[in-house]
Amino acid sequence: MTGPLLNDDQRRRLATHLRLLVQDLDGLAQSPHLSPPGDAYDAIRALVAQARGAVHDISVALDIPAEHAPSFKRRVAALAEVWAVRMEDLVARRLKGYGAVHPGLAQRLDPGVERLRALLTELARVADRLPDG
Repeated sequence: MTGPLLNDDQRRRLATHLRLLVQDLDGLAQSPHLSPPGDAYDAIRALVAQARGAVHDISVALDIPAEHAPSFKRRVAALAEVWAVRMEDLVARRLKGYGAVHPGLAQRLDPGVERLRALLTELARVADRLPDG
């Protein structure tokens, strides 16, 4: 296949998520909770800086321009999509890595997690109807 590696829609999707990630990383880096000295804090500060560098490297490698923040439409859709995917990790069977799971947990937890996932998916879908501005 010849031509650019990304089409316009792919470029916008990557750019939106990378910019939102950088905004979150910047917020974390500026948190007063991250100011104390110590090995763990130093490691977090270093990893945040490295993650920002990795975003920059991807942006340069794929010629994704460093533009202003994503539109409200793209912000809503990206937030909803990311959290909808993460909801799968919150169902009872996926919590086994954190210890024994009560036999009744799935019955009480999973329907709520699924409802939340469906609502987030719908939020992303409806956000697509917003103007691009």
